[in-house]
Amino acid sequence: MQNVDITELKPAESPQSRQSVSAPLDAQDFSMNYYALDPGEEFAGSLHTHLDQEESFFILEGEATFETKTEPTGDSETVTVSEGQMIRFERGEYQQGRNESDDPLRALALGTPQESTDIRTAVPCQECGESEYMEFVIHNGEPALDCPKCGAEVSI
Repeated sequence: MQNVDITELKPAESPQSRQSVSAPLDAQDFSMNYYALDPGEEFAGSLHTHLDQEESFFILEGEATFETKTEPTGDSETVTVSEGQMIRFERGEYQQGRNESDDPLRALALGTPQESTDIRTAVPCQECGESEYMEFVIHNGEPALDCPKCGAEVSI
């Protein structure tokens, strides 16, 4: 058994203000991250989808605004999730969460299965213009976006 007090977790000072909870819990089958977002901050750097993982968010404090769509170039829907509420995104559903309020936001993000290796962003390829999305990859230990049509690589 593992026990973690999330009130003692200090999210990293980064654009995503995230701290893993699954690692200290030694979780094997699911991923959990704790977020503490100031006004204007985002859960992730872009509108994205996990083709191999469903993801849920539980709002501990504050209010989160999520943009969601089923296709990279489709119409967006905006959903507000308040303290004590949860939202779930299916595999393949594009989503982006952020703190649009004037107050701090604290939330837990849960994903299953634990590892997600098939991630796409709703960003068209600027090189060839043929792909509606870019694939998230790791090249030499660094995150990047690759075009599935022309192979263009963009460091992030």
